[in-house]
Amino acid sequence: MAVFAASDDFYTVMQTIFERLIADPAATQDFQSRKMIVRIKGTDPSVELLLNGKTTPIQVSFGPQPGRADLELLIAVDLLHGILTDQESLRAAFMSGRMKVTGNVFRAMQLADLFRKIEAVYPDVMREQGYVI
Repeated sequence: MAVFAASDDFYTVMQTIFERLIADPAATQDFQSRKMIVRIKGTDPSVELLLNGKTTPIQVSFGPQPGRADLELLIAVDLLHGILTDQESLRAAFMSGRMKVTGNVFRAMQLADLFRKIEAVYPDVMREQGYVI
């Protein structure tokens, strides 16, 4: 069974995470310094996040958004959950092809810091919202 029953459940968790990260400018400083727009598309359920590091503070949009991204990631939401709970390796997911990248692959590696910041708050947010980790 999927971790999130519906896309709105996923968006609620991610919105809380990004609100916390944006409240601490140091948490998103590395991502913002890269000046990238990143689209993360998830499957099962179908979700989409657009992270705009060209703005101060960064902007996060939930759901399909128009426009071009510098980098796009396609990943199963359960795999993303596994990465954010340290049950899966971001690097292994990328290297095995379970996470697809469109755009400059080397720029994808620049997202590691942002993923670590999300990992730091993800379990607490999940528990706060009633999920078992």
